[in-house]
Amino acid sequence: MVIGRGEVDLNQFWRDGPQAYRGTCVAGFPNLFLLLGPNTALGHNSVIFMIEAQIEHTLKAFRYLQRHRLRTIEVRPEPQRQYNNKLQRKLRGSVWNDGGCGSWYLHPESGLNTTLWPGFTWQYRQMMKRFDAGDYRLEPC
Repeated sequence: MVIGRGEVDLNQFWRDGPQAYRGTCVAGFPNLFLLLGPNTALGHNSVIFMIEAQIEHTLKAFRYLQRHRLRTIEVRPEPQRQYNNKLQRKLRGSVWNDGGCGSWYLHPESGLNTTLWPGFTWQYRQMMKRFDAGDYRLEPC
């Protein structure tokens, strides 16, 4: 069981489908970093490449936390929402979403594809090279 701010259970929080910022952080869950989180699986390449990018990004976040003597780091809800809205727009019309068949890629409650990354792996890696501190709620010690 993973519990976030306000005693929120991650499983309950994700009842309509898992979402995360860049597939690694979840608003409301400080210091939680995921590997192979929502929308980071692939249908066309090796996920090892994705995991390496996630580890690199997480290490940048931890170094930032340490360097600035922070107690917690947590993605803010708005960057997470914007990221996921853009991601779902990119998935629209794809064979993964609109192939005319039921698919395990689609969440049964929301119908959203919460599994696959909709772009090239090099695009994900480029995005993950940046650690944008402004997208996070930072709590000092």
